Amino acid sequence: MTVSLVRTLVLYVAVICAIRLMGKRQIGELEPSELVITILISELASIPMQDLGVPLATGLVPIAALISTEIIVSFLCLKSRRLRRLCNGRAAVLIYNGKVDAAKLRDLRITTDEIVEALRQNNIQSIADVKYGVLEPNGQLSYVLRPEAQPVTAGLIGKIPPESGVPFLVITDGKPVLGNLRRLGISLAALEKRVKKAGCGEIRNVFLMTLDDCGNQFIQKKEGL
Repeated sequence: MTVSLVRTLVLYVAVICAIRLMGKRQIGELEPSELVITILISELASIPMQDLGVPLATGLVPIAALISTEIIVSFLCLKSRRLRRLCNGRAAVLIYNGKVDAAKLRDLRITTDEIVEALRQNNIQSIADVKYGVLEPNGQLSYVLRPEAQPVTAGLIGKIPPESGVPFLVITDGKPVLGNLRRLGISLAALEKRVKKAGCGEIRNVFLMTLDDCGNQFIQKKEGL
């Protein structure tokens, strides 16, 4: 039992390290080559995990080889546009000026239902509102709306909204996040003043607080206080 546990933990750490080396991507945004590598890694890790008679190296060595190959191929793809297209494919225009390219859909084996669903997920009600609809190599549908269908921005109506930045988590469950405070250049004493001014008393009374570099903040007190 102990041997099985140790082998499982070793393989778990190895797979986590392998995925981290591949870079930060969401599962739905993986390129075809990255998705293949991910599937193969999970299969290779499962063999020595299930069969104690199989040496641990049987899973670790192929995983290391796959990750090394992926890193090398990724580097070569940065240098060669042709290789990048070969490994990951190229973008395809599926919608142009409010009309769907039926021939392109047949070539890519994509249904009209999938197109409409993708547009709904992006809050687009009509295909006629889309000037360009592009299927990216990672399978996501990018789009450019017609000028008359684009949402109104502050610049179009001559308004300048208050400046805002990226919100950083500075308090979580009553504890300050010191790394983010240093990034924002905020001292612990200054944070305590902000908390008191917001009517929360002490930092330990705050369940969640975010702060950006423009001074905009959000505070939620703990329940029952």
